[in-house]
Amino acid sequence: MARYSKYGPLDDRVIAEGDHGFRAIDSYLEATTLKGGFVATSENFRLDGDTATVRKGLDFLAGGVTLTYSAGTEQVFASTLFSDPATGNEYLVVATKDKAILWNDSNASGIDIDYPGSEVVATADGASFCQNFDQLILFRGSSKRPLTWDGNTSNDFTVKTASASGAGIACPNTDFGISFRNRLIIPQPTDSKYTVLMSDLLASDNFTTADSQFRINKGSADYLVGFHPYQEDQLIVFNRNSIHLINNVATTSAANTYEITRQYGCVARKSIAASGPQIYFLSDSGVMVMQQGLDPAKGLGVAISKVSGEAIPLSQQIQDQFADVNFANASGAAGIVYDNKYWLAVPTGTCSSAANKTKAACTAAGGTWTGATTNTAVFCYDILNGGWTSVDRYPDAFGSLDFAVDDWVVCSHGSNPTRRRLFACNTTGWYLIGENATDDSNRKIGSSSESNTTAIAAKLKTRSYTFEDMSVKSWHRGQLGVDVTNGDAFTVKLNTTDPNSTTTVHTESTSSTEDKIIRFGLSRARGYSANLEIDVTAGRPTIRHCLVEASGVGMNIVREIA
Repeated sequence: MARYSKYGPLDDRVIAEGDHGFRAIDSYLEATTLKGGFVATSENFRLDGDTATVRKGLDFLAGGVTLTYSAGTEQVFASTLFSDPATGNEYLVVATKDKAILWNDSNASGIDIDYPGSEVVATADGASFCQNFDQLILFRGSSKRPLTWDGNTSNDFTVKTASASGAGIACPNTDFGISFRNRLIIPQPTDSKYTVLMSDLLASDNFTTADSQFRINKGSADYLVGFHPYQEDQLIVFNRNSIHLINNVATTSAANTYEITRQYGCVARKSIAASGPQIYFLSDSGVMVMQQGLDPAKGLGVAISKVSGEAIPLSQQIQDQFADVNFANASGAAGIVYDNKYWLAVPTGTCSSAANKTKAACTAAGGTWTGATTNTAVFCYDILNGGWTSVDRYPDAFGSLDFAVDDWVVCSHGSNPTRRRLFACNTTGWYLIGENATDDSNRKIGSSSESNTTAIAAKLKTRSYTFEDMSVKSWHRGQLGVDVTNGDAFTVKLNTTDPNSTTTVHTESTSSTEDKIIRFGLSRARGYSANLEIDVTAGRPTIRHCLVEASGVGMNIVREIA
């Protein structure tokens, strides 16, 4: 048969099925049951409902000449955003061994803010930052006094006072804290597994414990993981195996607590992130969401607003991929809401066979799966489309620098100060996420020079097409609608089931920029179902639609393209 010729009257009846756009991943359901627009796999792609586009790359910011990575010395132990209320300036901040370093567009080489005397930060401190009004507090665990900086770049850190400013107690040594409703809120250091401690109003150095400490679920095997402000005057407290709420935070004498759920808790403090009334976090079951709902008030005959937790994980649609998460090291998982998406960095693992990126595929191939200790993968949930759009995987290293996400920050950057960008931080410094148009790079932000670039390896696997028919079919032709630019390269594979086979049906390497339709034969491969797998090796092509044609369908039906 001539290539792309019309079918003759004696040929088997050929029908088509495909997708006009791509909205989300569903790898939980069997691929033959997926509705139009859903895909079985999306790695390093962005799905917006209409198209699937390879994600943009990252750029590396080492902190200019000030931060030169050296394990244990200039290693980053904590990171945050500092917003100066006096000037409106925003700074990316990292804590190293003996100083903090501030960076923004106006201070590309960094501003050193030294610690006092012989004070240092080490890995064992579990250091974390908290901005409280115009001050920046650096917590260093239960054995070291917190350090505080007044926001003046001409001044250094000081040791937080050990004397109370009022009739209560001074701010104690502790692991972390937040500022909410004019109070500094921390775990009580002598009872940190169970108790939340709140400072007096506008007084981070005075804690009147009589009416400002709240014991949460004490007496159980549960323990405190983190807390997060909620609407109006409420604080949600995340325990390891339960979730609670404290209301009336501004007036602690009138505050009370209630239990939201004990069906699940929070695995990682930094995984907690909010979008309006929704709070996302990582549990043992996957990603869960807390949100405002209506609860019938007993005896009143009306419904009242009440925070509740969903019973089914938000990550159910990709639960098989969450099986790759190394939960033994997941306490450091980090999440953030940016660009109407929830980004969650988690530790997954590596396989002795480089081609097998999932634990299931690794095991099936006889490889050895080693769980990661750092956050090596990023799960991306599109809040507007209500679905997971990608599992992002990054290069293992840029030269001698290993890449992982320890924390996220959203900060102003670039010529438009109102445009805020997403940054990731790890032990080596800051990375600008999703800005490089072509690849992942160790190029310093604001510079044109780079010594290491890595093409973004992306994969998109469509749902499996069956025409709602159980018979074995002969697969004839396929089609992709794509936007390509110079340097884009990808292959297209046909995967059939019953019998199982994988065939490369098209290889694309472009030297031009164009919007086109690619047509290719499917070699009359046979199978009950088939899907298309697009493996990108270079560039950032956009997939607009796909289609497959088959004959031998037992039922006289014609499926419309979804």
